[in-house]
Amino acid sequence: SFINHLLGDSPTGYPGSNVGPEPTTDRFVAIMHGKEERVLPGNAVAVSPGKPFSGLQRFGNAFLQKFQCSETPAEILQSMTLIDTPGVLSGEKQRIGRNYDMAQVCRWFAERSDLIL
Repeated sequence: SFINHLLGDSPTGYPGSNVGPEPTTDRFVAIMHGKEERVLPGNAVAVSPGKPFSGLQRFGNAFLQKFQCSETPAEILQSMTLIDTPGVLSGEKQRIGRNYDMAQVCRWFAERSDLIL
């Protein structure tokens, strides 16, 4: 994927990633620099004083269960954070199974982004 290419084409991708021919991401993943590879659950990330995600608490536990932080020592992440988002579904599929306001969550991230691809 594009993100894996930016991170140096690790054969396993970033920690917690799942790459496939169809959209495979079912959650929001903040991909950040860390000394070692690890995955942090959304509830923990949202209350972590060293992370900029406390505002996500307003979307509730249903959202935080679909959010995580993936830390990896990729050099490029020393100067940026990447957000991998769930695949965009068509029509009613966009709302079914999502117990949070997808549009508002996307807006929250967009308002804090320098670039959206």
